[in-house]
Amino acid sequence: MTETSSGGCLCGAVRYRLSAPPISFYVCHCTECQTRSGSAFDLTMIVQTASLTLESGSPAEFQYTLPSGNVDRGRFCASCVTRLWHEPEALPQIRGLCSGTLDDRSRYAPFGDVWTRSAHPWVRLTSGPHFETMPDDPLALVRAWQERQRGD
Repeated sequence: MTETSSGGCLCGAVRYRLSAPPISFYVCHCTECQTRSGSAFDLTMIVQTASLTLESGSPAEFQYTLPSGNVDRGRFCASCVTRLWHEPEALPQIRGLCSGTLDDRSRYAPFGDVWTRSAHPWVRLTSGPHFETMPDDPLALVRAWQERQRGD
């Protein structure tokens, strides 16, 4: 049986469905994510592009260059301005889903932290692997997530 999840924006104008579990889910403490989210960190849920289906609405596209030079690109609801997902230009097969848009936000818990050198001292890190910056091998987060899901 295929695992599915659904979600959408705050006003309900945009709805989506996921037909597969996440590939990875971690916490990013970089200062760009802190500023963009208006919070102490950002939750990054990596999903397969093919598993993300738009069910209703027409999300608008955003794209801008961050201070680091990285380009941030993705989709949001034009009505309530809820960020829905990010679209990494170099990796079109994945999306960085904004996990707060899931209907059941308790279903998955992040496992692993990146950019811990910018984490606020009062933030509790996950029990997963911790990286001071982005790991040299980004698949380290994917492997850690998958091992945790299998119970290894």
